[in-house]
Amino acid sequence: MSHLSARVVPAYAKLNLSLSVVGRRADGFHDIDSILVPIDWHDLVGVCITFATAGAISLKVTGPAAAGVPSDDSNLTVRAGHALNGLAGRPLDIRIWLNKAVPHGAGLGGGSGDAAAVLRAGLATLSSLHIEIEPAELAAAALGIGSDVPALLDIGTQRVRGRGERLQRVRTPQLHVVVVSTVPSSTAATYRALLPTELHDDGRTARLAELLAADRAPEPDAMGSALEAGAFRADPAVAAAVQRARAVVPEIAWHMTGSGGALFAVTSDAAASERLAAEMRRAGFTARACRTIG
Repeated sequence: MSHLSARVVPAYAKLNLSLSVVGRRADGFHDIDSILVPIDWHDLVGVCITFATAGAISLKVTGPAAAGVPSDDSNLTVRAGHALNGLAGRPLDIRIWLNKAVPHGAGLGGGSGDAAAVLRAGLATLSSLHIEIEPAELAAAALGIGSDVPALLDIGTQRVRGRGERLQRVRTPQLHVVVVSTVPSSTAATYRALLPTELHDDGRTARLAELLAADRAPEPDAMGSALEAGAFRADPAVAAAVQRARAVVPEIAWHMTGSGGALFAVTSDAAASERLAAEMRRAGFTARACRTIG
């Protein structure tokens, strides 16, 4: 990645502290209402851009969580590279290096965070090459890659509504959390498995936003994902793994993030997070003590 126009940036995972599915849209997507917050568990993304006679994108995937991560156009970082080529208005040779540490298919936004990091790094690189991109163009390109990508472009807590394009920054205290990855869950299959009775605004996200803005600790009943039941119906293996994880420390309130299968719990401090994460690792799960950022 040694090049004057190369950058390496962190790609932060996210938690949906709360997520309601408000309704199904005519375009096949769903409207949501969610509090999305980045955490300090991250991948690393390197982007090298040069001018070329024909646009080209290449991706190399490494890292402890690289197994099963595709390197073709199904990877959101490659889609982000194509988006940068379109935004630049001239052919670019874009080489991407992705060091995976965040489990994929966990509801932690790993792929979306990686794509957002490619866009952030690419934007800075294009600026150094005297190519400026309008914010509205960048936001539209991000949404075209994935619904979580716009919220992860700006590192900070966001209230996310609509399909993911309506963003509102939320002031929030730093939270100590434990994140536990169980088994991969399919976002598309989870949404398909939702029942009509599960498509409504239950008010949890609005209540959580008020608590965070008042610098108060989030209440357990204000957190969690309305996609949990759909994830369980879509894949019984997810239901079994989540049930097993919750049984390790049953007195802890474990909440699903996004479409799963990762869970999180809010703790009192860093030491409590480390103890709980260690207990979950002894039970055979990938677990990490984290802090929210931004």
